[in-house]
Amino acid sequence: MIRFNRPYQTSQQGVGGLQLLSNFPNPFVEMTMLRFHLPEAAFIVLSIFDAQGQVVTKKEGAFESGENQLVLQRQDLREPGIYEYQIETPDAVTERRKLVMF
Repeated sequence: MIRFNRPYQTSQQGVGGLQLLSNFPNPFVEMTMLRFHLPEAAFIVLSIFDAQGQVVTKKEGAFESGENQLVLQRQDLREPGIYEYQIETPDAVTERRKLVMF
């Protein structure tokens, strides 16, 4: 069993309507699409963590309200495994632990 060293703080439904949707495909080999819903346009920070709680990669950008997506490539991660990911806006944070790369 894999245990993460970072405490799991929130569910996929964040504060104020921020919603982190399942990534597709999952598991993945070359790339996966991370989808999220913003209640209003916002600047977001996507952080990917390994099982030790270390930040593996960060992506930032401004996105419109509604459903959005970010593509994560294999080279964005260190090695195959299970990762935790989090999206943060100025008003909310939401995270999910089911990003698996072969």
